[in-house]
Formats: sequence, C-alpha cells, structure tokens
Amino acid sequence: MIARERWLDDAERDHLRRIGHRWDALVHCLPDFVVTSDLDGVVLTINREVPGIPTDQLVGRPESMFTPIAPDERPALRQRFAHVVKTGETLTYETQVLYPDNTYGTFESRLGPIFDGGQITGTVLVTRDLTRQRQAEEARRAAEQQIREYTIQLERSNRELERFASVASHDLQEPLRKIQAFGDRLRQKYEELLPEAGRDYVQRMQEAAKRMQDLINDLLMFSRLTTKEQRHAPVNLNKILTAVLSDLEVRIEENEAKIEAEGLPMLEADPMHMRQLFQNLISNAIKFRRPEHAPVVKITAEELPAHGRATSMVMRVSDNGIGIDAKYHERIFGIFERLHSRGKYEGTGVGLAVCRKICEQHGGAIRVESNPDAGSTFIVELPLRQERKHQYP
Repeated sequence: MIARERWLDDAERDHLRRIGHRWDALVHCLPDFVVTSDLDGVVLTINREVPGIPTDQLVGRPESMFTPIAPDERPALRQRFAHVVKTGETLTYETQVLYPDNTYGTFESRLGPIFDGGQITGTVLVTRDLTRQRQAEEARRAAEQQIREYTIQLERSNRELERFASVASHDLQEPLRKIQAFGDRLRQKYEELLPEAGRDYVQRMQEAAKRMQDLINDLLMFSRLTTKEQRHAPVNLNKILTAVLSDLEVRIEENEAKIEAEGLPMLEADPMHMRQLFQNLISNAIKFRRPEHAPVVKITAEELPAHGRATSMVMRVSDNGIGIDAKYHERIFGIFERLHSRGKYEGTGVGLAVCRKICEQHGGAIRVESNPDAGSTFIVELPLRQERKHQYP
C-alpha cells in the first residue's frame, strides 16, 4: 500500500512537471508580458525582459509591480492592485510605462487574482505593448487632419480660380469685343482713307485681338477643368467621336483629311471632357500635317483585363503628320508650350495641356510616341469605371 501511494505521488509530480514545462513554453511564446506577484506587489515571475530594465531589478524586489509604471500613474495602479487582491475581480485598463531613456510606452493590461485553495495568494498581469499602434493611430489622425487642411486650401484655391474665370469671361472679354468691333468699323468705313501702313496696323490689331480672345477662351476651358465638378456617366465613345467629326466637318473637308476609327468601348467619364479630348487630338492631327500629304488619322482602342475582367482602356490616335522630336515628347503637354512659330501653325499651346488634365482627372494618363516626319501616336489610358472618392469630415 505504501509503495502504491509513492508510485502515485511520483506520477503526479511528473504530470505536474510536464504541465509546468508546457505552461512555461506557452508563456514565453506569448507576445504579451505575463507577470505574477505576491500580495505585496513583489514580482515573482516575468516571461520576458522589459526594455531597459533587467529582470533581476524586478523579480523579488519590493513593490516591483509598480516600478516600470510612469510615476504619476502609480497611485492609480496601486488602487487597482488593492481592489483585485480584496475582491478577486479582474480589471482591464490602459497605462503608460516610463523607460530608463525617458521615453514612454502605452500598454493595455488585464490584472487578475491568483487563487490557491480558495484564497487569493497573488496577482497575474497580462499586458500588451500598444506603443507602435498608438503612434500609427496618431500619425493617421495627423495625416487626416493635414488632408482636411489641404482640402480646405484646395477649395479656397478653386473658388479663387472660379472668380478669375468669371473675370476672364466677362471683364476681360468685354473690352476685347469693343476693340474688335471698333476695328471692324474702322476697316469698313475708313479703309479707303487709310494709307497702306494704316490698313496694315488695323489688320495686325484685329489679328492680335483674335489671338487674345482664343487665349482667354482656352484659359477659361483649362481653369474649368479644375473648378467644375466632374459628372461621370456611362459614355459611348463612338457617339462622342461622331459628334466631334460633325463639328470638325468643314476643317476635315478643307484639308481632305481621312478619319479611320474602329469600335470604341463604353466607359464611365465626363461626356463633355471626352468630347474635348477627341476634338483636341483630332484637330492637332489635322493641323500638323505634312504639306504634300493629306491627313490620315487612325483611332483604335483595346480593353485591358485585370483579375479576369476588363478594367481599363488604351486608345491610340495616330496620324501621318510632321511628327515630334523625342526631346519634346514631355514638353508638349505643358500649358502654353509651342514648338512652332505662330505664323506657321495657329493655336495657343493649351490643347495638349487640356488633354493631359482631362486624362489625369479621370485617373488616366496620356503620352506620345513620335519621330520627325514619321507621324505621331497619342496613347490615352483611362479606367473603364471611376472610383468613388473618399469624403473627409
């Protein structure tokens, strides 16, 4: 009988030893800190070293449960500790740890009792380091605040741009119309009385007024791309192209131009912007023709798949015109950029800047492939559907 009891005692001890090993392995694998203490707040065990505080400065030291805590938070922790020891309740809270290098860490903790034979003999603290998480949250809040401030500034800038557009469309246009009107009267009524130099001056004045009017109109169009709210809707590019070719009918006939287009896709976009995009690209293809060749413009498009479905479109507008040197491929999309004299090719240098602005506002891009005397191909990439923009309060 005595041998039987000894055998059971040995088995129990072996069983408890194995449980202890497993428990130690589990505790040391946890990402959290696990701390046990006696009823006086003396740390008995800790599963990992607190940064900057050697374990031997905590284990077995008086009130070492409270040592890492920021001084101004220690009274509150002592109250929680006393409450757990007295009531046996488990408390959850957040606290600050002060490291030896005077930096702070934020921890989320659960403090509970340890029972032995129905009596509370100590406490167990499980605490998780939230410092990086809180720093990330603070950085996100700061970034959102910065975005809100930028949004307010952008809205203010847009309002100012709208006011400029209003001034340009009314206050600047009105005196310009008067210059043109009185210039017309001067030429109609007094042209015969003017010497040849006078008639030349009137002609130059009228041409300058016309260029200024074109410039104002192009500036207005460019500014409205920024200030006017986008109205996205399903757009049939074939119908848009038909409408643009109708508008350009006279220019196409005068230049004996030939426009070839294959089936174009549907996409979600601002219809007016798509119309402006086609008009600018086709007009440029006709304008920058080689004198000995009638303009030929070819428009093709293909849908690009992603994750098993079409998500974007690549459209190519190719011509047989004068071409563009590679060193100017980026420059031509800048506002007011002209590669040729005004006398040779009309225009204000805004058209391709408008094209780039339209593409970017639709989440797309535009680029050119070209060589001198070898024509140009403008490549337009646009998403088939527009993403909904997030609103910040």
